[in-house]
Parts: sequence; structure tokens; C-alpha cells
Amino acid sequence: MKISSYGMPWPCTVLLGAWVGVHAPAHADVELETIAVTGQAARETAAPPIHVVGEETLKLRAAGTLGEALRYTPGLDATGFGPNASRPIVRGQDGDRIRILRNSAALVDVSALSFDHAVPVDPFAISRVEVLRGPGTLAYGGNAVGGVVNVVDQRIARQFQAGLQAAVNGVYGGPASLRAQGAQLQLGVGQALTLSLDGFRRHTGGQRTPSFTDPEGVVAGRVRNSAAQSEGSGVGLSWQLQNGYVGLSAERVSQLYGVPSEATVSIDLQNTRYALEGENTGLGGPWKTLRYRLAHTAYRHQELDDGAPATLFTNRGEDGRFELSHTPWALLGRRWEGLLGLQFEQTQFAAVGEEAFAPSSKTRQQGVFYILRSQVEGSTAPQQAKQGQWELGLRQDRVQVDAASTGLSSAVGPVAGAGVAAGPAQGRSFSPQAWSLAYTKPVGQGWSLGGNVARLERAPTAYELYADGVHVATSAYEKGNTQLGTERGRHGEVNAVWQGETSRVNLAVFQARFSSYVGLLQRAGADATFQPLDGLGLPEGDPVPVFDFTAVPATLRGVELGWNRQWVTTGLDVQLNVQYSLVRGKRRDTDEGLPRISPQRLLLSLPTQYAGWSWVPEWVWVDKSKSSPTDPSTPGYSLYNLRASKPVRWAGGQAEVSINLENLTDQLAFSATTINTVRGFAPLPGRSLTLGLRWVLD
Repeated sequence: MKISSYGMPWPCTVLLGAWVGVHAPAHADVELETIAVTGQAARETAAPPIHVVGEETLKLRAAGTLGEALRYTPGLDATGFGPNASRPIVRGQDGDRIRILRNSAALVDVSALSFDHAVPVDPFAISRVEVLRGPGTLAYGGNAVGGVVNVVDQRIARQFQAGLQAAVNGVYGGPASLRAQGAQLQLGVGQALTLSLDGFRRHTGGQRTPSFTDPEGVVAGRVRNSAAQSEGSGVGLSWQLQNGYVGLSAERVSQLYGVPSEATVSIDLQNTRYALEGENTGLGGPWKTLRYRLAHTAYRHQELDDGAPATLFTNRGEDGRFELSHTPWALLGRRWEGLLGLQFEQTQFAAVGEEAFAPSSKTRQQGVFYILRSQVEGSTAPQQAKQGQWELGLRQDRVQVDAASTGLSSAVGPVAGAGVAAGPAQGRSFSPQAWSLAYTKPVGQGWSLGGNVARLERAPTAYELYADGVHVATSAYEKGNTQLGTERGRHGEVNAVWQGETSRVNLAVFQARFSSYVGLLQRAGADATFQPLDGLGLPEGDPVPVFDFTAVPATLRGVELGWNRQWVTTGLDVQLNVQYSLVRGKRRDTDEGLPRISPQRLLLSLPTQYAGWSWVPEWVWVDKSKSSPTDPSTPGYSLYNLRASKPVRWAGGQAEVSINLENLTDQLAFSATTINTVRGFAPLPGRSLTLGLRWVLD
């Protein structure tokens, strides 16, 4: 494949051409990784754009969705569509701007299409979650303008597992009478082969809440139609080679869950995924390391109405990544390390049934990227750190979006309501480009400063272009815009870290300024509602609001502040953690607020270890949300939580018992990030107690 076939901008061509012409002697290897933890956490940066949520935290929170598991992570929130469908929000941005990966490869599903569509990942079946922001997201595609959430499992072992390693988990109780069990096993065979097996099962009833009155006037103490059951299993094989590894994995996940906004509607989800990944570190010559990942996914979910099959959604796709890192070369007194990558993805989406509000479509994406990082030539690691570090990223994509049919609604005026199969087929192509530049430098006395700037572009998705129909789950008419262009934004951040012997302070100030921000915005004024009709042309049910996918000039800006202080005495270890986050989003053409923006939030926790027990009292304060013309303000709330755990030796392994008490005051709270047509049906959980059991074979 020729790079020029992608229409690469001249900066990419110049840099790649310069690299080809350099034949510098080899230097000591310092690997440039794009996997978030291994590539970012080891770097000395002012404020690492990576946050890792480990397995113990995921199990202790006992959340049923990826979004809820990350809701109170610094800089993150969750869309929230009841307890069974919730997608992560990063710095106020949601939907397709947040790239969800599985082991650094694309996760092919339809969770970005609608708030009621679950991410086919159960927190019970993964080992950690990596949240990446800043310039590093460029390596994962233009639609990662908001951030990357990388879900990591251990099915493909990156290193040989000698002997047997096993873990068993159980979680019981909580606001929905949860019963969940899971197990993971890794077994080393011979000197190079590692076999991995895992599985889980989860069952919940209706989620209990404080007493509330829903939008239909019903007084309730549970989120209606919120029971769920899910199960999944996976297998992986990994071979350790002389200079790397290669592995295969397969998984299947099934979920059946109710939709709170519709008392009789449920979703039956099935997802099957096969993956290949590997690494070769012995290439020789100018190339140092090759990494590759390929995956095939078959996703489907059947919407059921009173148990009868209704609309069927399917999404089948293949994706792949190839990354080549080259040996360092010298220029301007610095050592430059680079990573050249190729990424491709192809998906075929189909929706069949009366409630299909988006047409069947095919999307093809190809991208090439280059990331360059500098270090001081010939210096030791401490000297390099004092001189600071530059990182430059460049990316070019090609995206083709073809719809099998289109609706008949015009760009302005009343929506047609004729269905997405009423109009002709249509296709659009886009060539989004992106660049990013970052610099970090320690400045003495424990301080480190840094910043980054980026210009990112994102191609609109098939549903943003072609949606045209009533979306029953959100009680709204959603209309795309076939004339949408590439979403463009400029991003900037300044950050600082102070590290003392027992304290750490981190601060980040950021802004994203979009010339064309594609948002799902509710209409106001004329043509703001649509009246569904029955087969005789008579009114059927209440009118529903109309939401348009609209490109508007917008700005999102915010602040993230963290402080950690530790006190250690004989037998007692106490930490104070303070996290504050603020995001504001508005349209610049009308000076109105954007809907569903996370309110400002303060979280205080006091992890304490004493006499073998770990105690974590926690207070979460969330302010009332800012209102927009079509999205009224949501009241703020305070939650008081307490977690406790104790490890013990048992049956030749390490066991842990945990207790999780949440919302101790049983406060009624609603999420401002949930779409307003559903928000009143799905409060956050009420007072609850969850018991967790975990055993790991040493």
C-alpha cells in the first residue's frame, strides 16, 4: 500500500521522508508503545493522560456496566440508561467521540447508536480499564477526539505463565439483589504455551431506589423493567516466541435486560468475537518492533415487545492494527523514536423492523499514523527527564459511509415519518486529518509542567448522517443530516504535578473548541414534535420530541484537580484523596449550554489500613447541572459510601472478603448525563449492601 493513496498531508510526507533518509547508528532501546499502560505509565510526564482502574476496584464496585464502573473516575462520567446500559463519558464528550477498545483493538457494537444499547463488556470479566486522553489518542482514530477507554483482559498472555494461576469471584446483594460469579484460569504448558479460560454469570432483579414519581405520575421505589441476566465465556492460547509472542482468543457474551423507558420492551444481546494479536521484537535493520492485532466481531441484539421479536439490530465487522517502531535516530542533539501505524476497520450494520430508525449501512475506515518522541542524545535517564520530552503525532484517515436507503425528511421543516427505507441509497466519503504536539518537563522542587495542543477531525457516523425515525427506547424522533461535514476541533491542555514524599497534587486545565460539533440536539419552537400515526393515519400515542444531529460551533472547557496525602504510623496507614472536576459546554452561535454535560463534582475518600482491614469511607458531591433550552437543570446530590475488605490465607491461596455500603442516606438522585426523555424513569440506586468474595491461587 502506498502512503500517498491516503492523501497524506505534507507534514506527514516530510517526516516520513526524513526518516527514510536517516541511517543513524543504533542506540539503547527505549520502547515506544501505544498500549496505554505499558506505553504511557512509565513515562515521566507532568500529568499522565492515563488513568487505570484495576481489577480489585472493578470487582469491589460491582457495577453491571462499563459506564457505571467508571462513573466517578477522575474526568469521567456515564450516560446512564438505567442499570443495564451505560457508556463512558470523558470530559463531557460521549457517543462516537469516545473510542472503546478491547485490548487496544476496536470494539464493534452499536452502543454509540443509542443510549439504551449496552456495551457488550461485563466489568466482571476484565482485568483492568485504561482511560487515555491527550495526544496519544491520535493512534486510535479520528473518532477518539474525546478520549480512549481500553478494556483489557488476560485471554492472550503477553508473557509465559509458568504453572497454574486461578481466581474465583462472587458478588451478592446490592440495590438489585445481584448474584454474580466468575472465574479465570491460566495454565502454562511446556516452555512456551499458555492456555487461558474465563467465564462469568450475572443475575439482577429490579433496581431499588428511594421513592420517586416518574414522568407518567407513577410513584415507585424501583426502576421499572430493570431486571437483567448475562453470561459470557472466553478462551485464549498464547505462544511465546524467541522474540515475542502470538496469540488467539474467542469470546461470547449474552445479555437479556429491560428498558426502563418502556415497561414491555427488553433487549436480547449476543456478541461473539475472535482475535489474533502478536509482537515481534527481533526485526533488525531500521525496524525494531512489529505489533499486530486483528479481530472479527458478530454482534446482534433483538428488541422484544412483551416477549415477541420486534426490531433486530446487527453489526458485523473486522478491524486490524499494524504498528512498526524504528530504531532511534539522532537530530538536533536529541534521540528520536518513532512509531508508524496502519489501522483499518469495516462494519456492516443492519436494522430490520418497524422501529428501525437508522438504515442498514456499511462503513469502511483506513488510517495511517506516525508518532515521534524525543529524548536527549547520549544522556542518562535523569538528564533526559530534566531536558523534557517532545511528542508529535500525525494521522490521515479515509472513511466511506454507505447507506442502503434513506428517509425522506428534509433538512428543515417537519419530519416525514415515512421510515428509513422510503428513500434512495446514498454514500458519503470523508478524509479527516489530525495532528498533536505535547511537551513535558520537570522544573525542580518536585514540580513537573506540561501541555499539549491538537487539531482533530472526525467523520460523522452512519446514524448521524441517515437516522430518520421514531426511537421508541428514548421516546424521541431522531433525525440525521446527510449534509454533515467532518467534525473539526482544536484542543489544548496545560497541566502540572507536584510530587512530595507523602503528598501529590495534579492539576489540568483543558479546552476543546469545535468549529462544527455534531450533537444530538432537541428542537424547540416550530416542528419540535412528531405525532406517530397508525395504519389508518390516525394519531397513535402522544407526540414525541424531535432530536436532530446538528453541527454547531461549540466549546468545552474544564478543570481537573487532585490531591493525595498519606500518613503512616505503626500499624496504621491513612490516605486522604481529593478529586475535583468541572466541565462547561456551550454553543458559541447562541451562547446556550450543551445538553447532558457532567456537572461539577467533588469526591473525598479516606483509605485506611488497620489490623489487616482496609476501610474506604467516601463522600461524593455532585452539583446541579447547567440547563439548556431543551434540557432543564437536574438537582445535585451527595452520596455517602463505605467499603471494607480483609485478605486472609485460605486453601493454598489468597482470599478476600469485601463489604460495599452505598448511598447510606438513601438519597434520591438523578443523572444529568442521561437523556432527558428517560432521566425521570431511572434514578441512581438507593441504599444498598453488597458482599464480595475473591480467591486467588498463588
